[in-house]
Amino acid sequence: MGAFSTSPLRAMAQQDSSAVQSPRSAWAAVPRAVAWVIFLGGMVGAGLGIAELRVEVTVAGLILACTTGLVLLKLRADAQQRDA
Repeated sequence: MGAFSTSPLRAMAQQDSSAVQSPRSAWAAVPRAVAWVIFLGGMVGAGLGIAELRVEVTVAGLILACTTGLVLLKLRADAQQRDA
């Protein structure tokens, strides 16, 4: 069981540190930055909707934030898989 208790990030850190990682281009960061802006906009919209007691604004903000959060998780998983 000890072999399965190591997380993928720790396992990558234990690998040879002299391995050259592929450099990420500037264009790879654009979708992540756009997703973060949309995520934060959704969270702000949800907060404003709650503050003003507007259900439609709150729901729309939460939908944006949740959907973009899933997209960010997918981008992160793809980046980790590509680096491995």
